[in-house]
Amino acid sequence: MRLNRNELKKIQYDFNSFSNRLLQADFQDYTDVLGKFLDFINSTPIILDYISDCGQCDWNLEEEVKEVQSSYGRMIFSTGDNEEEEIRNVYAVLQYIVDKSIVVYYGIGMGYSSSNKFQDKIKGFNERFVMVLIRHIERYLTKVGIDMGLDDKITYNVTVQSGQAIIAMDHSTVTATNSVGVDTDTLSKLIADVRAASSGLTSEEQENVADSLEVIEAEASAEKPKKGMLRTAIATLKSIKGIKEFGEAVVELSEFVNSLIG
Repeated sequence: MRLNRNELKKIQYDFNSFSNRLLQADFQDYTDVLGKFLDFINSTPIILDYISDCGQCDWNLEEEVKEVQSSYGRMIFSTGDNEEEEIRNVYAVLQYIVDKSIVVYYGIGMGYSSSNKFQDKIKGFNERFVMVLIRHIERYLTKVGIDMGLDDKITYNVTVQSGQAIIAMDHSTVTATNSVGVDTDTLSKLIADVRAASSGLTSEEQENVADSLEVIEAEASAEKPKKGMLRTAIATLKSIKGIKEFGEAVVELSEFVNSLIG
């Protein structure tokens, strides 16, 4: 994704606004406000990519939620043993709550406060569970801003790799250290060939090409490349109908990537 420091500040401001609204939500409106909070996250690539890079929650969410709901306050959700587990697990539970329109203040919320007041149960749930995700995202966005420096006019390419933002100035590239035997020289050449052959495409198509190549460059060089992201990026490139040279360059890159993901 491409953004400058001013754009990042706006994202931080919006995230803080949605977070504060959620933390102050009335218990009767909570699930609706939680949905708006997650909608913002899901529509903001720099945050969603960070969460996605932490992997998929492997819990049986239906069973986990029912167990907490039916425990009458004796149980609460665990979060995880490390940062990645906390991020993906909390996010997955919150998304499940919204998707299933689950009432939090009764059932789930009972274990988060000894008070009999529903609002206190929501407050406890926020402080002991939701804030885990909020704090991780806040810290991540702050670190991205620090790495960007102080110039508000420079545009940066930002990709997420192993839970960290890989930042380069616009039109430059980042070479990630490879530990899984990828031929980085061949990869760089194939990416350069696709990029060069895309010069005759429309501006929108060129942007799609650039985004897809950034994903391939980051994921193919990662210690644990995400196969789904690589397949999606290749599929996007193949869907673009360019000149013959572009199609041939995409095929060669696709064959190389397929050799990595099997």
